[in-house]
Amino acid sequence: MPTIQWDESMTTGVESLDAQHRQLINWLNDLLGAMSLGRGRPEVKPLLDRLGAYAALHFGTEEDCMTKYNCPVAAKNVEQHKQFVETFGSFSEEYERTGPTAHLTVRLESELMRWLTTHIRRTDTQLAECVKPRA
Repeated sequence: MPTIQWDESMTTGVESLDAQHRQLINWLNDLLGAMSLGRGRPEVKPLLDRLGAYAALHFGTEEDCMTKYNCPVAAKNVEQHKQFVETFGSFSEEYERTGPTAHLTVRLESELMRWLTTHIRRTDTQLAECVKPRA
């Protein structure tokens, strides 16, 4: 099963955000691992809930940081976060209806992994240029 590994191409210039990204990646990997092994609701549901709650907390922190540093992609970042929340919500609803099915696991893997890595590398990393002058 593919996993995401945090690397230097994901650096935002803000260590606390990078640490949060590493945690999100770890929990997404844990969730996908549990689902691909056919683990039941008692294991998968808490991982799904933890990932969703932490993503929401992280998004707020990241958006505040982009505003603080006048990052030119701040508005785009907010929109992308809203899209993620909607997508993640649809996954959560599907999970409640069907449980940890192979279909849902594949969708989570392909859509969430791709979204997270693409978002971090293309949007979040633009913060580094905004933080640099103040460092």
